[in-house]
Amino acid sequence: MKEKNRSVRPSFVLAMTGAMIAYYIGASTGTGQEFFQSYGTHGIMGILGVVINQISIAALAFVVIFVAKKHKLSEPKDVFIWFLGKYVGTAVYYYTAAFVFFTLLQLISGTGSIVNQFYGLPYIVGSTGLVLLLIMSVLVGFKKMIDIISKIAPFILIAMILVFVISLIDPVDGIAGGSELILANQDVFRTSDSWLVSTVLHHSYLILFLVPYFVSTYTVDPDASNRETVTWLAAAFIILALLTGLMITSQVANISLVIGAAAPNVSVAMAHTPRLAVALVAMIVAASYTTTAPIALIAADYFAERGTTRYKITGILIILLAFGISFLGSYAQIINVLMSVSGRIGLGVYAVAIAYRLYKLVVTSRKKQVKLVKKA
Repeated sequence: MKEKNRSVRPSFVLAMTGAMIAYYIGASTGTGQEFFQSYGTHGIMGILGVVINQISIAALAFVVIFVAKKHKLSEPKDVFIWFLGKYVGTAVYYYTAAFVFFTLLQLISGTGSIVNQFYGLPYIVGSTGLVLLLIMSVLVGFKKMIDIISKIAPFILIAMILVFVISLIDPVDGIAGGSELILANQDVFRTSDSWLVSTVLHHSYLILFLVPYFVSTYTVDPDASNRETVTWLAAAFIILALLTGLMITSQVANISLVIGAAAPNVSVAMAHTPRLAVALVAMIVAASYTTTAPIALIAADYFAERGTTRYKITGILIILLAFGISFLGSYAQIINVLMSVSGRIGLGVYAVAIAYRLYKLVVTSRKKQVKLVKKA
């Protein structure tokens, strides 16, 4: 059947939308720490920045998935080479192996931190619980993970949106007051002193985290129509723009509660919605799982073929190594270093990709002109 005549499958669109949201809302988003450093610390302008970021990520996703589909590229390495050329693309691919590993480390650290902050339990309790779930995930595979995490996403969204909306009804500081307070505070971790640079760096940092996932979504169903892909991506990122916009607005309006907290969103929930805070923490832990499970699988992809015994053993060893290293620094420090370094590398990736694809376009155009001249 031709693609233009194919109807959109609601079940596929819902599953992919849910999985995208659940993957994106990991411990760093659920706790609010990563977004606080990039957007909340810039007050009102940070709210604008986070919405701009979601729109630009959606555009990136469209491009990556359609390139993978058009050229039948099922591996992240092949996609990086298409955009960056053989040598730079290969180098970036191997850098993303390290980046994916440290993202895994960050999310394990975030889970341990939030369980410690809310329940008062030792860091090792939350992080060990997540690690055990991740090991199970490696054993069942990526497609099964998509099915599981897509069903968790609605509960995470409902809990987070309720907390943010209620916290904005009677905020501690108000949006204008909170914005003034945070802009005057020089002791918080910031991705950059400029809201625009923070937005750009956070976006470029995320591309290294998201591109391998976008490629993996193509492999879930290579025959999915363009309409289906456009539909689930648009739905996912409209929802994410709403969610993250509300989150930053809530953080800014309640900035006195947020400054110094390992999990800003939990601090807001504990103050405004104590009963919902219990559900929110449970949902953030679930969100940590929905992000780290695919990441653990993507990390194993760099070293072995999916489904093999080597793949499963490699995945488990990677998880255990990240777990061990997560004890060496605070959650906020890990995020700050990861975003600052990888954000700048991601920006370089964008620059090289634009230059390389323009170069290929010129070369292809010249070859066509030469052929036309020869035919004439």
